[in-house]
Amino acid sequence: MELRQLTHFVAVAEECHFTRAARRLHIAQSSLSASIQTLERELGAQLFVRDKRQVRMTDAGRALLVEARRALSTVTAAREAVAAVQGGLRGRVSVGMSRAVDHGHLMAALGRFHRAHPDVEVALSHDSSARLLDQVRDGRLDLALLLTPANRLPGGDGVTVAPVRPERPVVACGPDHRFAQRNSVGLAELRAETLVEFPGGGNEFGGKVGFHADDVQTMLDVVAAGLAVAVLPRTTARGRAGVRFVELQGETPAWELMLAHPERSNAAAGALLAAVLATGYDAAAPIDRPVPSPARQHMLLPVGAAR
Repeated sequence: MELRQLTHFVAVAEECHFTRAARRLHIAQSSLSASIQTLERELGAQLFVRDKRQVRMTDAGRALLVEARRALSTVTAAREAVAAVQGGLRGRVSVGMSRAVDHGHLMAALGRFHRAHPDVEVALSHDSSARLLDQVRDGRLDLALLLTPANRLPGGDGVTVAPVRPERPVVACGPDHRFAQRNSVGLAELRAETLVEFPGGGNEFGGKVGFHADDVQTMLDVVAAGLAVAVLPRTTARGRAGVRFVELQGETPAWELMLAHPERSNAAAGALLAAVLATGYDAAAPIDRPVPSPARQHMLLPVGAAR
């Protein structure tokens, strides 16, 4: 078994298509097919079920995928460790960011990291915290910024988590909402409100979920249009025209902002992790209350509507 074969196998597994995988690898499809067939003969197991429309992994293929990604990641880490000793970090770091949080903290750390290590390419992506954690676990991400309930901290199964800061929830409402001129609201008061939240959010705060949105900016668009209120992490309470941020009082669910990474990180990812953890923050900064202005009109998606 060769590293080249594992690289070919992972590409087919991720693309679910031989033609796309061959294009990604810049090799002929016939060469890719031959490589996979050789690997299957060496292992004595069928790795893919092929038909005219798609390629699906067998149970043996799924088992190999976990180990193949781990092996390739280890080789990459070894190469980067040698490069670091020879003079400066090189390589690529894949970073995932939760759509539920403000990324200013991470961007500041990325700026310092890039100035210190200009030869490292950083690939950024967004997704839900649950999916980002899965991507760290299966080797597709080197680092992920997550927002999770403080009483359900992830970790284990090859993943290490490092707390960054606690996140208290605040309420975002429109300038004409009944909460807009108040300094705080109680958790029980939210039960009479229509909420906009992230898909799969679990409705931790009561109320009727009327809208789902994939990111904070879209949620604030819904709020500014006067269609719902949102409960968001405190650090997203920045100047936003047409939106008021109000403290949420009482025994409210707590969140934790954290970094997740594989137990064995490559040299570049380890350096970036250290840079993020060294970045200062003020978790108790006052809420920014912008001067309200008329909300723009937006295309909105009610719960249950077709996408």
